[in-house]
Amino acid sequence: MSAFQSLFRVELAAAHHLPPGRAKHRLKDASGVHDFPPFRALEICSSSSDRGFYLIYEPESGLRTDTWHETLDDAFGQAEWEFGVSRDEWAKTDRPY
Repeated sequence: MSAFQSLFRVELAAAHHLPPGRAKHRLKDASGVHDFPPFRALEICSSSSDRGFYLIYEPESGLRTDTWHETLDDAFGQAEWEFGVSRDEWAKTDRPY
């Protein structure tokens, strides 16, 4: 069994982050295709079973989505491009996800 570890977390604030972000995240279910609700937080995680890093998008609803990145710098860069999150805003978490 692989361990999924949270490394960094940031809360998104409408005052200085780009809502809803520059990329479109969509959810497909039995009733059709829907946009995700606005994201309230981002988390960067890693897994012991593979290389790379996951940028986890967390909306209020509890449903989550993610993007995979080869390096930690790529994950930070995606959050900066998509939401305007600067590197110094991230809090180190280092806990199981």
